[in-house]
Amino acid sequence: MRVIIGGVTTVQAAPIIGSMEIEVRRFEGSLKAWFDAVDISFGQRVVDEDLPVVEAYTELDRALAAYAGDRVVGTAGIFSFDMTIPGGRMPVAGITMVGVHPTHRRRGILTAMMRAQLDAIHERGEPLAVLWASEAAIYGRFGYGLATFKASIEIERARAGFREQHVPRGTFRLLEPDEATAACRPVYERYLPTRIGAFSRSEGWWRAEFIHDPERWRRGGGPAFFLLHETDGVGDAYARYRMHGDWDERGPKGSIDVQEAIALNPAAERELWAYLFSVDLSAKTRAFNVPVDWGMRFMLSEPRRLGMTIGDAVWLRIVDLPAALERRAYAGRDRLILEVRDGFCPWNAGQWEVEANPDGARATKTDADPDLVVEAADLGSAYLGGVSFAELGLAARIEECTPGAAARADALLRTPLAPWCPAVF
Repeated sequence: MRVIIGGVTTVQAAPIIGSMEIEVRRFEGSLKAWFDAVDISFGQRVVDEDLPVVEAYTELDRALAAYAGDRVVGTAGIFSFDMTIPGGRMPVAGITMVGVHPTHRRRGILTAMMRAQLDAIHERGEPLAVLWASEAAIYGRFGYGLATFKASIEIERARAGFREQHVPRGTFRLLEPDEATAACRPVYERYLPTRIGAFSRSEGWWRAEFIHDPERWRRGGGPAFFLLHETDGVGDAYARYRMHGDWDERGPKGSIDVQEAIALNPAAERELWAYLFSVDLSAKTRAFNVPVDWGMRFMLSEPRRLGMTIGDAVWLRIVDLPAALERRAYAGRDRLILEVRDGFCPWNAGQWEVEANPDGARATKTDADPDLVVEAADLGSAYLGGVSFAELGLAARIEECTPGAAARADALLRTPLAPWCPAVF
């Protein structure tokens, strides 16, 4: 198998089934050809009417493809954005549209695409790569670690009572699709720096992922509704939701499905969800993605009725270790020696002396004995503060060479709130 990166051809020792040579290189072709190739891996077919919408946020210049002759049999794409990290924001590569066609799986193609993609990200200077995994078993072997979690909820309307009486201060407006971005985006931009794990969104992203709502994506539900909450005439919360109507002889049995809900303060969040829990002609409210430390658990009189379940969300890969560690803020001051094991990105491997303080850190190579030994994927899990070294120790994922080193590392990395990513990319 050949992998072409920046015009340089490297040879990958990957098993090849059959006689066809596979070449991984930058994608060359039209937007339609790209999505034709992407969608096959996910059992779908591109729809021409989607192309003008997705064109505005698709970065074909960062798209990789695996070619069998002149036919694309695998794809790997990137969204370029900033992500909120402890202490600020950092440019990251949002990995997306990764797949291998069913006819060419188990041939080392995904490994070759990951090799080419991470090399290109490193050359570009992005310290981190992040993704939502379609299957959780895939990306750990490439150095990605599970860094954020999300909660799903489903609550019956009759059980969504609040602990305390509340006199609403704000008002609601249902927005037309063509006005929703202008109204909701300022709320999101104000929210972005407050939650580690949130990512910046281009105008094209808002159009394609927030506004665009073809019927085939609704899974039997109705059209998307865009709800804005305003206090004193200023937007401070919004939601995108749809209704799944259902009735029997005893009345409505349908549900409200909340795709995204963002609020800037507890009062606005309470009023937003009070609305979403009580929409007429629905029996329950569901949401796929809310924070695991969601304040609603302490606002409701029966929080167990939320039926919260926890699932994996963002997987994070440290691509440039010193840059990633130096640009993050820390909760205190300390000096630790980390031995990082990284077989897939060997430039990260070795002993690193990390001198951390609230404004950042200095990470330099050293020959000193390590305090902690950690795999790159597990350091990625801990990076945003959502996974502790203490937890990793329970899974025998770290080696503590200096007693108390894991607790010291956790004291540096801790964050007030759990990292959370509001949307799949």
